[in-house]
Amino acid sequence: MNLAERRMAERFTGAIPIELKQGMGLTRDFSTDGIYFETDQPLAVGEELDFFMHLELGNPANPLRIRCQGEVVRLEPGLEWTGVAVAIAAHLY
Repeated sequence: MNLAERRMAERFTGAIPIELKQGMGLTRDFSTDGIYFETDQPLAVGEELDFFMHLELGNPANPLRIRCQGEVVRLEPGLEWTGVAVAIAAHLY
């Protein structure tokens, strides 16, 4: 079974800023139950994350901050950035 067949929610492509406790990230793709972003922050598989997605919704000066909680399920180390896949457990508006 390939990864696409295991996904339960439709995945969207887009660059949305992610605010982590110690830094920032930028999404590559996301859905209601998962997100993939790149960051320079050190993370570990199995780590619980509490983070914010910054949605501009037509007003870059006052973005909507959506708080999410999830678990890191995959890391893809790169030279400058690490790709991080997170299974989202909760959205807290």
